[in-house]
Amino acid sequence: MADNDAVALVGGHTNPILGAGKVKQVLTDYRDALQFVHDKTVEGINNGLTPNELVEHVQLLEHLADKDYLQPFYGHPDWCVRTVFSGYLGWFDGNATNLFPLPPKAEAERVAKLAGGKDKLVAAARDALGEEDNQWAAQLADHLLAIDANDSEAKQIKADALTKLARNMVNAAARNYYLTFARELREGTKPK
Repeated sequence: MADNDAVALVGGHTNPILGAGKVKQVLTDYRDALQFVHDKTVEGINNGLTPNELVEHVQLLEHLADKDYLQPFYGHPDWCVRTVFSGYLGWFDGNATNLFPLPPKAEAERVAKLAGGKDKLVAAARDALGEEDNQWAAQLADHLLAIDANDSEAKQIKADALTKLARNMVNAAARNYYLTFARELREGTKPK
């Protein structure tokens, strides 16, 4: 596309780009960013990194990461990394423990026991929420909801954590998913 010398580029999820030089630069930068994420992910795969490790390993080069139009407003490099991994290697992340993991409820019951009981797990989730450790609060709430999907306190903790995560999220798709899921937890409904 960059070689077509277009004077305007109108994308589905971005602002229009005007001027042949600017269009060529934007398309070239997108190509370079995607190629870098792909190649750096494959490099990490070849070094035995798991998807979670790859997300930390693959960071856009500064000259690309600083571009306004390459900010993760719609897609996200972390998601691209996971897609590249999955495309080449499938669902298995290389960790033998994950060949046959415990079902979520069985794992959650063990985590609650380790924490000193379900009440301690709830307290830890509340504490995490109070400390703005919102991702951890949501993950702890997931354990509580795996034990009891109707736990109203766990639903509220998770909804609050997701709402807080949404406040600082520039990615529109992620922000919408956080807020929609939080609403569903609060209202006990799913969109039709």
